Amino acid sequence: MAKKPAKGKGGSGGDDGPIVHLPLAFTAGEQGESTFKRADLIFENVPHNAGSYEIRVFLNNKKAHEGTKRTGRNGYAGRFRVFGHGGCFGAEGHCDTALAERMPAPDALTGRRHPLAPYTRMLTVTKPLQKLLEKKKGQLESLTLVPIAHAPLRAERGLLAGVADRLKVSLRTYR
Repeated sequence: MAKKPAKGKGGSGGDDGPIVHLPLAFTAGEQGESTFKRADLIFENVPHNAGSYEIRVFLNNKKAHEGTKRTGRNGYAGRFRVFGHGGCFGAEGHCDTALAERMPAPDALTGRRHPLAPYTRMLTVTKPLQKLLEKKKGQLESLTLVPIAHAPLRAERGLLAGVADRLKVSLRTYR
């Protein structure tokens, strides 16, 4: 069962800075939706053209931030890490992000994608989502994405603006 993708919003223009809140409604319902065997959040348009980072995902917790403990009680569903491209050392056009956006699909001649084309990541959230739905009137109402830079220098680590703003997120459950 695929759910409609949600576009990122919040980001650098919101009160929470780089933290993004997404509406993503899912209710157990009466048709057996809570009996799924697996649930995945699909993140499309994941950038990797800068430094490395992680995105922590919280269910129904709009107050989550970089210091929020990663526990089920706080709605923590998991995280995924992105190994960033970093600086450019390739041939001409290799680090052209505009070209990567114009050419997201594989090239017809080479069959390869541009090295900086955004990619898709998946995060399995089966147990956290099932626990949320088991609660009385439990339903998924929102996701909070907390992007955190993993820079080599400790002073450069922390919240990372801009990476979660353009993500498309959808929920898929499997029976």
